[in-house]
Order: sequence, then structure tokens, then C-alpha cells
Amino acid sequence: MNDPTAPSSNTIFADHLISGPYERVFFEPGQEQQYIRNYLDFFDGTVEYDFRIEEYYNLRVVGLQSPLGHVSLVAIAADDRKKLPAFIQETKILFVVDSIDAVYRKLEAAGLPILQPRTENIMGAQGRLELAPGYIVELAEATNEDLFFPDVDSLGLPPSQR
Repeated sequence: MNDPTAPSSNTIFADHLISGPYERVFFEPGQEQQYIRNYLDFFDGTVEYDFRIEEYYNLRVVGLQSPLGHVSLVAIAADDRKKLPAFIQETKILFVVDSIDAVYRKLEAAGLPILQPRTENIMGAQGRLELAPGYIVELAEATNEDLFFPDVDSLGLPPSQR
């Protein structure tokens, strides 16, 4: 799961980055299925993880990896998305790290705003920071290995177009 393009020691993630960045995209439930299929077929992609977060209206999170870049897809109804905290609605990018707390210590020293304290969830934990006004970065600790690399055939995706 380590990313061969790990950042230099000059980044806020130095010594803590596991993988990323992941672009965050949102879809209405059901619409994500064609995106996932096309990502797998046309971007040489793989499904890294697939899970739901019950406390956030049972939203679905799917991690996709490709030589062309990574995606963290969220499927949630538009009305439910509006009920989420703004820092979740506005997340732009995700990085998986080995310790959110260690990264937060660096952020605090640099004066960057932490919007979500380290919060445990089904994947492990999450947190959020604001890199610039309106640019929200999610941090995740991915410790629940049962969620990783699901059987793609079990996802009910549309047929391949390749």
C-alpha cells in the first residue's frame, strides 16, 4: 500500500504518508456504478476499498487506484450531503497517513487550521484540515484491512464496455 512517489521530508506528511493524493468526487447513489466501471476499464484501475459510514446517512466510500491517479468516491443523496458538516461536503482531496495525530502536531506548529479532530470510523480514523480558504484536505488512517480490495464481481457494476 506504500506509494512509490512518497513526498520529500519537506512536506507536512514527511514520514507519515501511506498513499495519496486521492481526488474526492461525489455521486448520487447508483450513479457511481458507471464511474467505477469506466475507471476500472479505461484507467487500468482497481478498487482499493468499499464501505459505508452509517452515521453519515449510510454514505458509500469507494477508493479507486490507477496509474493515472487515485480517487476517493462518495455516493450520497444530494439532500443528505447538505446535512453533512461543511468540512465534509467541501473535501477536495484525501491522503492516507499512518498517524493523523503526528501530522496534526506539524499542522499546529505551522498554524494551519484543523477542522475535524481525529475521529474513529469504520476505516480506522479520519480528520480534516484547511490548506487554504475553502480547500479541505481529509486525512485517513486505514487500519481495517477487511475493507480492502473487495471482489469486484460482488459490486454489481454494469457490464464492461471493453
